[in-house]
Amino acid sequence: MWAVVPIKGFDAPKKRLAAVLSADERGEFAKHMLRDVLAALTGLDGVIVISGDEEALNLARWQGARVLRERQPGGYSAAVRQAGVALAQEGAAAMMHVPGDIPLITRAEVARIANLDMTAPAACVVPSRDHDGTNCLALWPPDLLQPAFGPDSFNRHCKIARDSGVEPAILELDGFALDIDTPADLRLFCAGNSDCGSLRYLQASGIAARVMQEKGTGTNGVDD
Repeated sequence: MWAVVPIKGFDAPKKRLAAVLSADERGEFAKHMLRDVLAALTGLDGVIVISGDEEALNLARWQGARVLRERQPGGYSAAVRQAGVALAQEGAAAMMHVPGDIPLITRAEVARIANLDMTAPAACVVPSRDHDGTNCLALWPPDLLQPAFGPDSFNRHCKIARDSGVEPAILELDGFALDIDTPADLRLFCAGNSDCGSLRYLQASGIAARVMQEKGTGTNGVDD
């Protein structure tokens, strides 16, 4: 089992967090999240970070990941598909897509997906906490499906699998559930007590205290 981690880059990412984090803070936070994600993926056959951003590729190299330059024009789904096709051509049996913004994932959760007793063709879908997004799409073989991320991608990926004759396994995993896209997500993350580099960064920089205080006052007078 290989992991594929698509990354857009660190130049003012996560625009929906702009109300609570500066561009530099968002970039630094994204780097810490990627490090946490990559640390949880050790023990697999390998990890590919795919990006069109040289800084992201360099960070991935330093973390020991294989890198793949994203074709342009692309997009998130196209990047996952590109990596999946490359792995299939190399003879890899399976891959799991893992976003770079789920810093709470654990090695145990990753192993649970990788060790599923699957016979190809097969798929596993791990939903976000609101069951709207897909926070892991595992495929046997890696190029089994055309990924289709975005709003309602959890239901869409399940339908795509079923339409192709595959009944997807669905796993609810706490660490995979929280992808940090919005101020509300960030506050939920800051309210936790996980021992990960991303949270330590937010705490040491004073960002965690600031965003939790803003929860009560609200930057616009109203909480998210």
